[in-house]
Amino acid sequence: MNWKFVEKLENESNIQLVESALKVTFPEHFLSIVKKYNHGTADPGTFDTKYLKGRSFGELLDFNLNREYNILSEYELIKDRLPNNVYPFAGDAGGNYLCFDFNKNEITPRILFWDHEQKFHIVDDEIVINDEANDYERHYLDFVAVNFTELLAMLYKPDGDEDDDEDAEILYDGMDD
Repeated sequence: MNWKFVEKLENESNIQLVESALKVTFPEHFLSIVKKYNHGTADPGTFDTKYLKGRSFGELLDFNLNREYNILSEYELIKDRLPNNVYPFAGDAGGNYLCFDFNKNEITPRILFWDHEQKFHIVDDEIVINDEANDYERHYLDFVAVNFTELLAMLYKPDGDEDDDEDAEILYDGMDD
């Protein structure tokens, strides 16, 4: 596995600040990845959920807390739409997140995919969004993996995905002419 677009973790003590703010202890494997590949994008970076195929890992949320968009600020944006003890750690380009779910196991949280689109049904050709008691019940949470290590092991490159950085660089260089 490769990691692209990595941004150096400016201060490892930020990890403890985040854990303290969220009142969690992240899995050691996850922390080792953050320390080396903060804000990076996994390659390959496609995974399947329990119900959907071909979802994107996106990028790790940034642990550099001086940045406008960091792991804590991203959590603040969606926390009212997440159940308790569920925290995002990676986001895709579509506004969705991979999350740790600490509800069943505080040491080895399972991995869920949170979809920002609201749940809806089509009734008589009209979209109907059910009223829910809690805002987080309006959004899909889909099971991905039993832990972070399993998530990384299941990442794949889709068939026919010939996206190669070398080719992209050559194409970009040609555009300068």
